[in-house]
Amino acid sequence: MQRRLSLLNLFSVLLVITVNYISQAIRFNETTIGEVSNKYFNLFTPEGYAFAIWGLIFIALIAYGGYQVKLSYTNKTEEKSILKTAYWFVIANFLNCVWVFVFAYEYTGISVLVMLGILIALIKIILNTNMALAPVSRSTYFFNRLPIGIYSGWIAVATIANIAAYLAKLNWEGSFLSETGWTITMIIIATILNLIVLYTRKMYEFAVVGIWALFAIYIRHQHKYETIAYTALIGCLIILVAIIGIALKHRKNSVHISTT
Repeated sequence: MQRRLSLLNLFSVLLVITVNYISQAIRFNETTIGEVSNKYFNLFTPEGYAFAIWGLIFIALIAYGGYQVKLSYTNKTEEKSILKTAYWFVIANFLNCVWVFVFAYEYTGISVLVMLGILIALIKIILNTNMALAPVSRSTYFFNRLPIGIYSGWIAVATIANIAAYLAKLNWEGSFLSETGWTITMIIIATILNLIVLYTRKMYEFAVVGIWALFAIYIRHQHKYETIAYTALIGCLIILVAIIGIALKHRKNSVHISTT
């Protein structure tokens, strides 16, 4: 069972990479994800370079899938950990493929629901594996926790951006808040979400991705929408300070425990 699931996990990674490549090289609906995103302009979308993180995510997911296959064939003790992910990793990658299609064909509302499905699947993996709450080996960190942390961190931000794109498609004017006001609200929500993950799970890699996205928002708006830009920059600094503070506290506690 473990071997079959590990192979399925690796296959799902290769599938999602293939679909994303085809969406750019061959194009679905005669467009690309970037072109659709630009069509529904909104102020929460980061500077374009931020999306280069998908290259890192795909490399990390290949490492994750390959590591699970290795465990299932060589480590009789650790291979049981594969079952803890159930089929949630496969579901996340399958939904990622679905999202590419529905977003390319501009079913933006459905794409929000699909993105939420990806996020829920990744959260289930984190919860099922007790991720970041127990010490792990270096290899488990780099080939298990780090890939999921980066993946889930970006999907969390992308979900908010996807909601913003959907509202832009609806020509929603922000009700009692201006577009700038709602963008600032979304930045605050993203910041709080990262802080919650930090203080409950100590998932530094998740939060670092949050800093990457918010800083890209700052870069995009620093000359035209300064209020948004500096709100994003403050969000970056708050998350960074939290990371340093939690890391130092954790290190201090570890030293205290080891010397008593």
